Amino acid sequence: MLARGAFAQVDAAQLAPGPVDPGPRDGVANAGGPLAGLSAAEIGLFTDAQDVFAEVDSVSGGIAGEAGSGLGPTFNANSCAACHAQPAVGGTSPHPALGQVRRTNPQIAFATLDRQPGRNQIVPSFILADGPVREARFLKNPDGTADGGVHGLYTIAGRVDAPATCTLAQPDFAAQLAANNVIFRIPTPTFGLGLVDNTSEEQLISWFNSTAAARAASGIGGHFNTNGNDGSITRFGWKAQNKSLLIFSGEAYNVSRA
Repeated sequence: MLARGAFAQVDAAQLAPGPVDPGPRDGVANAGGPLAGLSAAEIGLFTDAQDVFAEVDSVSGGIAGEAGSGLGPTFNANSCAACHAQPAVGGTSPHPALGQVRRTNPQIAFATLDRQPGRNQIVPSFILADGPVREARFLKNPDGTADGGVHGLYTIAGRVDAPATCTLAQPDFAAQLAANNVIFRIPTPTFGLGLVDNTSEEQLISWFNSTAAARAASGIGGHFNTNGNDGSITRFGWKAQNKSLLIFSGEAYNVSRA
């Protein structure tokens, strides 16, 4: 009787009304555009930067439709906008399904894109056509020391525009998965980060101090992450490890396309 009563309570709780995630919305996204009230020059700067964000890179810059150069030697994608695309350019991982529109994970194509015959690479098992864009990090190095670094899904070895001397092997993700040595990240949205970058440390500290009582009453703790070199507040990245948007963007280029 106790078991039946417990199950009855669980069933009732499951049927109780509550918040429901509706999933991605159809239609034009109200995100990703410039702030209202910008001057013509400022809008031009925004547009130029967005073009760079959407630039598609190859190794040489000589492949049609891939005019950017410098891809590799390892990479997760060939464009910032390939990964930061939902709900608009600058967002998070492309979503596989929006209404009746199907969107295939863009990382699938990189295993065969611009490859020489017989030189295709393996799509890792955790990269699914209907799944999110993923960045893989290894927990440990082969010697057991801490790793934590991003390991690109693919290498440029075998691409038609890669140097013949490039023979860098693709990481053995199957072995790393079997060893429980892989953790994942998905792209973080970049909307509004320029505003964050232009918020002074004095403002951050002032707001932090002025809300101390309210946060304590709600049981909210925490502290600023800081740079180990100069003590400045860091605010960008999965663990707020970077102090500026320039460093954050440079790190993203390094781990995703180089």
